[in-house]
Amino acid sequence: MAALSSSSAASSGAPPPPVEFTQEELECMSKVKAQLVAGGLDEARISPRELALTTLNSKLRVDDACEKYIAWLDAIQVFGLNSFDDVWAEVKQGDWSLVGPLLRSYAVCGTDAMGRSIMWIQGGGIKPEDEAASVRAGVLYFMAIHADNTSMHEGITFVIDTSKNDTRYGNEKQLQRVWQAFPLRPQRIFIAGASMLKRVFINGLIKFASLFVKAKVLGRIEFAELDRVLSEVPIQSAPAYVGGGAGGNTDILLWTQQRLEGFAEPKI
Repeated sequence: MAALSSSSAASSGAPPPPVEFTQEELECMSKVKAQLVAGGLDEARISPRELALTTLNSKLRVDDACEKYIAWLDAIQVFGLNSFDDVWAEVKQGDWSLVGPLLRSYAVCGTDAMGRSIMWIQGGGIKPEDEAASVRAGVLYFMAIHADNTSMHEGITFVIDTSKNDTRYGNEKQLQRVWQAFPLRPQRIFIAGASMLKRVFINGLIKFASLFVKAKVLGRIEFAELDRVLSEVPIQSAPAYVGGGAGGNTDILLWTQQRLEGFAEPKI
């Protein structure tokens, strides 16, 4: 694979060891792939990394993994992305000029107390003309979050800071449908900084998400003030904008690039 990084600046913490899979996991991925093809999905739309993550986040349940992978594909297709190859596109050649600026919706972090990645969304409205690039950035960030053996196999901590998310363009529900289709496996979910009005809106989204997400996952959602979140997230791992150390990382683009470089395609 061509280099994903276009910069060699040392502005990020050391990347983790490459992601590894057991023989059982690889065999399960192969079963998921075979079932998808048997069900009529064009093999060209099956991407090994995304399939691997979906399979592990489905706890090696083949039927669940197939359902989630199709849902994820369907969600990104709304924005003209027919496959995950369209998500990576020029990024594989190290060109982040279009996608990189849309990583601003996310915050680079360290790990939680169990060594799992912290996926932190800091929000901000997405202009209609940036929707496709934003979806691509979201998928790549999501892949990078899981690009270590602990997060890939045990899940993540998920934080949404709504306090900075007041700009709206009328496309929020459409974008929410994409995020809800991501095959998440969060161990903790914090929604921080939400006013009562925002909580009503978010509860509506959660009710909608309940059609697709297991109750066990929805039960892990906690509305919390930022102080509460920071009592659960190690301060050295929290984002810099809330006074944290970001796990020694200072550049979300470089961090994303380095993490993805350690996520090789499994041979399935």
